[in-house]
Amino acid sequence: MTTTYKKTWEVFWDLQCPYSKANWKLLPKIKDRFGDEYDFSVHLTSLLFHSQAFVGQCASHLIMAKLGDEARLKFIDACFEQQDIYMNAAVGDARKSEVDAIFAGICEKLGFFEDSDKLTKSEFLDKLHDWELATKPAWTEHKEALELGVHGAPKSVIDGVLMANSESDWTPDRWAKALESSKKQKADK
Repeated sequence: MTTTYKKTWEVFWDLQCPYSKANWKLLPKIKDRFGDEYDFSVHLTSLLFHSQAFVGQCASHLIMAKLGDEARLKFIDACFEQQDIYMNAAVGDARKSEVDAIFAGICEKLGFFEDSDKLTKSEFLDKLHDWELATKPAWTEHKEALELGVHGAPKSVIDGVLMANSESDWTPDRWAKALESSKKQKADK
């Protein structure tokens, strides 16, 4: 029996980035087109001027630790769907606790606090900035992105190679052209 291995396609988003949101909207079509050849994974990073993005990234790791990766992906989807509520213009000079409450509200709408044995709203708010459960994993994910050359968002790292000139609005057809060009460049080396 022959085992075939898929190539990896790592997608890097900033939760506060409108370009990441545009790419998020296209990802289901991209996965439909290339899912037979690539294993997709979603990673978060935070641009310096998107301070709420790092809080959301910490929340995603807390959710993953308490509720699993599927819940984390649902949270990411909900964050993009409700991105306007935590953009800089929406929060102004809000206190940290007010920003935390926005992300707790997103979790509440998702029903994440209904099973109090797994995660409560007060625990979420208490642990959102916990070093081991949330901050360190988010910071580690951010450093891993930087090590791959991801200095902006959205970005894709395909089979370990940063697709540096990719754009957020690339459709599956545009990705097909880029992947074909990449294959030709590798063959010519």
